[in-house]
Amino acid sequence: MQISKIGEHFDIRGAFRGAAPYGSGHINETFLAEYDEGGRTVRYLHQRLNRRVFPDPVSVMENIRRVLEHLRRKLAQLGVARRERRVLELIPCRDGAGFWRDEEGEVWRTYQFIEGTRCVDVPESPGQVEQAALAFGGFQKLLLDLPGSRLHETIPHFHDTPRRMQALGEAVAADAAGRVVPAKSEIEFALSRVDLAGALARLRAAGDLAERVVHNDTKLNNVLLDGSTGEALCVIDLDTVMPGLGPWDFGDLVRSAANPSAEDERDLSRAKVDPQLFSAITKGWIESLGSVLAPSERGALVTGAKVITLECGARFLTDHLQGDAYFKIRRPGQNLDRARVQLSLLRSLEEREDELERMVERCGVRP
Repeated sequence: MQISKIGEHFDIRGAFRGAAPYGSGHINETFLAEYDEGGRTVRYLHQRLNRRVFPDPVSVMENIRRVLEHLRRKLAQLGVARRERRVLELIPCRDGAGFWRDEEGEVWRTYQFIEGTRCVDVPESPGQVEQAALAFGGFQKLLLDLPGSRLHETIPHFHDTPRRMQALGEAVAADAAGRVVPAKSEIEFALSRVDLAGALARLRAAGDLAERVVHNDTKLNNVLLDGSTGEALCVIDLDTVMPGLGPWDFGDLVRSAANPSAEDERDLSRAKVDPQLFSAITKGWIESLGSVLAPSERGALVTGAKVITLECGARFLTDHLQGDAYFKIRRPGQNLDRARVQLSLLRSLEEREDELERMVERCGVRP
């Protein structure tokens, strides 16, 4: 499919100028396209959904539509200025639909590009990760009163960590790509944490963690930062917004933003929790949620960081053992390197657990 043809199906009135791949996501394909609208350059993001990961695009797009409409209403009620920079704008198709399916069955959608923003993959400062925590915590808070029925589960069992561990065990047993032996130490480390994998599920079953609408993929690069001030403006990548647990989102942000190493770093001495970055995330998270953060949820934050880091490591490791079928790779062995980073980070979280718990305890809660 030529990218120049995509815009013809969406409510874009300008002339196509050009497009290029955009972002560092592992799942969907994204292109930043330029259009000439009466002599003014306007940019849009054309995105092709991964049909294997998201086989039900209708449910994905219905969730996104509901969430964006609610966020826009809430920001208006709060009197937030320049709301067009605070929430994504989904561009409808010319027939009013939220997505377009091409002749090959691929699903496409289009967003207005928010100018003057940037994403980062590796944290550059504590202030930056605090901003991300404020954004994700605020996102969760704004969705507390989302009206209507329960959101669709766009990826069932997405953060079912025990199930992810089971999948890892099955991948080890099958050894489909003949990669088990070189990954023996990583496999043994991950599978020895089966009890940890079920920690949040047990708290949920006991009634200590309430279900909320959560983002489920709170990587640092899923927040748009103002290019000039560094302020977090907008939460993006909403495909996995669905019912879940607050500590999932906190944990995923810690694993991606409290670790100063690259996701596929080969020097594992760099793959460890940075207490200053963890403290900044905790401060932003607790400040953004305020009194809606229940004591039991607050008490599960460090556990959430460990569980989600284990889960992500298990997912990368499983994909490596299965022949790299899920996450996009740019080189052989990249998913194994990603898994090693997560497991190294988990080891660091375990070693500093008491210190991290004290940081959570010291953070005040604002009404």
